[in-house]
Amino acid sequence: MSETRDKLTHRAEELRDLRASVAVQLKDVAAELWRDGLENVREIGRLTGLSRTTLYAALRERGIEPTDRTADQ
Repeated sequence: MSETRDKLTHRAEELRDLRASVAVQLKDVAAELWRDGLENVREIGRLTGLSRTTLYAALRERGIEPTDRTADQ
C-alpha cells in the first residue's frame, strides 16, 4: 500500500470515528430538546439533521416515549 493510501485510510478511520461520536451527541441533544419542552419530532429533526426514524429510536433509548404526550418524561 502506498504512503498516500495509508494516510487516507487513517484519515477515513478518524473521520468515521468522529462521525459516530457526533451522531451520539446529536441524539443526546435531541433528547434534551424534548425534555426542555420541544416535543415536535419534525422540528428536532430539522435542528439536528437526524431522520424521524433515528429520532424515535434515540428518544426511546433515552427513556422517552415520543408517542406518549401525557407521560412526564
